[in-house]
Amino acid sequence: MLSDFLVVNDTPERSDLIFVLAGRPERKAYALRLYREGLAPRLILSVGRYEVRQPAYLSLPCASEVIALARATPPQQRHFFVDMQAGSEQVVAAGLQPRGTFPELCRLADYISGVPIHSITLVSTGIHLRRVRFCCRHIPFFSDKQVHYLAVPESMSSFPSDWWKHRKGWRYVTTEYAKLAGYFVKYSRE
Repeated sequence: MLSDFLVVNDTPERSDLIFVLAGRPERKAYALRLYREGLAPRLILSVGRYEVRQPAYLSLPCASEVIALARATPPQQRHFFVDMQAGSEQVVAAGLQPRGTFPELCRLADYISGVPIHSITLVSTGIHLRRVRFCCRHIPFFSDKQVHYLAVPESMSSFPSDWWKHRKGWRYVTTEYAKLAGYFVKYSRE
């Protein structure tokens, strides 16, 4: 199937950190479940400009902090990391410019560069993970890390298993192929 090539999905394994890429809300719900089950002692949620109200949906204690920070931040700068570990939560401006998966992963690398991390679990929608893996292979920070790629389970995903029957599904798959090709051209030279 056309979407199968795009999907990367490892078996969940214990790691030092879970990072959730910005986007669909089920990514955060799945990662929170993994974090609460003890898959990692630290979880960082990447919250994009249009997601600032999602933490409230997920019942995070820091939801009001995310919303307050978003109100005080110009729209083009509204990208945050919600950093959770050992019962504490911290919301920080990600300082992400420009937008996109590659810059988002570079910003994560900068944010956690001083912390001894050997393994990272990255959570996203299944068809997005091929591009995520491509990015990690081109960002030096990840070269000595064990990286696990976890797709949101089909039972939680808003991306339908019968995507080919829906216009939005076709658009999502073709857009993901176009982005992967664009990333290959842009970042393979770096």
